[in-house]
Amino acid sequence: MKGINALIVLAALTVAGGCAGGSSPTTATSMPPAATTSTPPAATTGTPASAATSGTPASAAISGTPASAATDAATAWATTPVAVRHDVPVPPLPVVRAIRYAAHADGFDRIVLDIPGTLPGYTAKYVTEVRRDGSDEPVSMPGEAFLLIVLHPAQAHLENGTPTVTGTHRTGLAGIKAYAVVGDYEGYVSIALGVNGVRKYHIGELKDRIYIDVAV
Repeated sequence: MKGINALIVLAALTVAGGCAGGSSPTTATSMPPAATTSTPPAATTGTPASAATSGTPASAAISGTPASAATDAATAWATTPVAVRHDVPVPPLPVVRAIRYAAHADGFDRIVLDIPGTLPGYTAKYVTEVRRDGSDEPVSMPGEAFLLIVLHPAQAHLENGTPTVTGTHRTGLAGIKAYAVVGDYEGYVSIALGVNGVRKYHIGELKDRIYIDVAV
């Protein structure tokens, strides 16, 4: 009997101990939110920056006059022909007053055609050889490829016939090696660029000027 009573007492103690050891309700703790990190967008690489994106056209760098980005309109970078039309009331014809050029650290060379007032329409394309308007004589000029720009309606002389731009000129640039005025004939002005191979180019407009960028 004593053994049975001892077992009963032990069982009762065990049950009581089990209840006493039960887990009490836990209090919810607020964990700090995980820190979020913002990953900067990956740098994108692409074609050389145009005047619209760089904000520093070569013409401004040459003249020291800040360019107005709001007036900038540029074609896409490509090696294919470009044609832009402007309806110009004539007379008088727009006059190409000067040609300037500069190298840009963004990876292109720029040539600038100064044309005060209304800008003419223009075309551009790569040609296998350069020929003079009117006579069709071949023109020899530095370059591994040739980009021909034709302005219309336009002229490269004053009303008294004095030329404003003429001849073939080396630039000393890596991309645009030379330019030549190869036509000023019946409202068309033709300007050839001797470049370092067939490179992507584009053409843009700013107040009183048209510029051509050629990738180096």
